[in-house]
Amino acid sequence: MKPSRGAVSMAIIASTLNMGLARGFNVISRSSAGNNFIQQTWTCRGTASFCSTPFRRSLHSTCFIPPDGDSSSSSKNSSSALFSAPATTTSGTNTDITSVNDDQSNEIEQAARKALSITGSLPPPCDFGGITYLDTSSLTENHSHRVLFILGGPGAGKGTQSERIVNTYKCVHLSVGDLLRSGAEKKDYPHADMVKECLVKGQIVPVELSLGLLRIAMDEKAQEVGSEYGSRIFLVDGFPRNYDNIEGWMEHMPSYTAVLGALVYNCPIEVLEARIMTRAETSGRSDDNLDSARRRFQTFHTQTEPVVRALEMTEEMQARDNSSGRSQLHIVNIDATGTVEEVWDETEAAMNAYVKNDVLTANMNLLKAIEEGNLKDFTALCDEQMSVESASKTKKSLVDIFEWYEGPFSDGSPSLISNAEVSIHDGIKALVSYARTTKAGKTVRETLEWKHCPKGWICVSVKREDL
Repeated sequence: MKPSRGAVSMAIIASTLNMGLARGFNVISRSSAGNNFIQQTWTCRGTASFCSTPFRRSLHSTCFIPPDGDSSSSSKNSSSALFSAPATTTSGTNTDITSVNDDQSNEIEQAARKALSITGSLPPPCDFGGITYLDTSSLTENHSHRVLFILGGPGAGKGTQSERIVNTYKCVHLSVGDLLRSGAEKKDYPHADMVKECLVKGQIVPVELSLGLLRIAMDEKAQEVGSEYGSRIFLVDGFPRNYDNIEGWMEHMPSYTAVLGALVYNCPIEVLEARIMTRAETSGRSDDNLDSARRRFQTFHTQTEPVVRALEMTEEMQARDNSSGRSQLHIVNIDATGTVEEVWDETEAAMNAYVKNDVLTANMNLLKAIEEGNLKDFTALCDEQMSVESASKTKKSLVDIFEWYEGPFSDGSPSLISNAEVSIHDGIKALVSYARTTKAGKTVRETLEWKHCPKGWICVSVKREDL
């Protein structure tokens, strides 16, 4: 049984605040409540109409445990049928929750509505030459953490894929489980025994503890001196696990974070069990045993899957509320039954779609600086060694480049952007190309090369061709 929130909250408040594990927010006691595809070739093209990268949806359960650990053949057959069936195609964006009863449906809808502001200060999606993107300028200005939830049953490969995401995109991986396991082993941590018991029994740790440890870890990473990459995405692994978690997040975190979405790794239980037992041979984790694993599977099935559905419904609600018909939040379901490389292909496509928001935001801010004659902002978005390829001679300084770049766009009128294309390379490089038409009717094709650096995304080269 999960420890009572009322029974532990006062102790958590006193000791956690004393340790600094919940600085920055208050700890209080609360009561606990179209099958699209992932675009594999990540190059977006468009005209004046909206065009967004599609995300595959699946509302099929990601794990199932028969009651009381029953492993009879009939139970196994039910499990196999549940996980082997491909996601069915649905029309529109309405979530199919006919498989759950009315009470569950109401809980999901209530949680979805409470999570509408989970994307923090992110405004509704914008259009850049036919490509839909999120303007992330407010996140940089407010020093808000960019967050992606990483979800899936134990053994689904979240850690493996997260490691590759970190290596490729230079994100920060924070496993709530690792943070809690570390806390459970600390002699001076007053809740070590409580956390350890929850982990062994496959139960949920009180949200105050999870969020306290998580918030501090994010702040420390963001303030790290000498980081080669700015405005990084935080991968929050294994959170939120239940309604209590999502309520806690909404109470404490939106002022400091913007949740971009979630990567949800779906995998049959028999595959997950085999992976857990293989991992147990070397992991040294106290919860890497079959009994603990089955309890964790059951917890994920009954408590975490409804949260995934709620987040998907939040995405749909945002889309309905926005005039563009697009949402700020994007939940991506990934088939985790394949090889590491096969799963990575889907993960990479999803990550490129998230990263393109920062790239296109930087590109739009650069164009804005040019059209407003703002040399300061232009310089902040350009590499000092920025190169220019054009019919005219090479420019020697950023001031020269700015004057050349401003050129026919110096009347202050916004230019028309069309036929845009964007591609992400190796996680930290990008190309943005588009047709740009002046008020006077002159059209050029511009291609900008971007790279991720300590200041965020900066432009390292520009190529212009007359059309």
